Amino acid sequence: MPFRDASFDIVFCDHGAMSFCPPEATVPEVARLLRRGGLLAFSQTTPLLYLTWDDRRQRQDTRLQRSYFDLGRLDLGDGTVDFQISHAEWFRLFREHGFVVENLIELRPGEDATTTYDDFAPHDWARRWPAEQIWKARKRT
Repeated sequence: MPFRDASFDIVFCDHGAMSFCPPEATVPEVARLLRRGGLLAFSQTTPLLYLTWDDRRQRQDTRLQRSYFDLGRLDLGDGTVDFQISHAEWFRLFREHGFVVENLIELRPGEDATTTYDDFAPHDWARRWPAEQIWKARKRT
């Protein structure tokens, strides 16, 4: 990024670089950009969404379809590449780069929630398992 070290108090990302770039690259860069005590907040897809995607049926399933430990660079076949790592790996990366996790929020839609992203996660599925999560991590002072 074309910014000086410690340029920001907050870095926020909504399904952007923290999803579409390798976390091994984004976390150190965010650590460089944030001032001490700065906040990183970002939303992304949960591992469960990828673990239960049935390629054959082209939809979410209620059964696991892939290994949790084989996540990483996921080519979604539509020109999109997502990066998904385990929660343990996120915690390791955060610690390694001077962050303390303040919260991990696993989102659940309301019973009467609607969406324009019907192909993302079916409502009934997302009521049972989180499809999205929000991380909140603070750079140590």
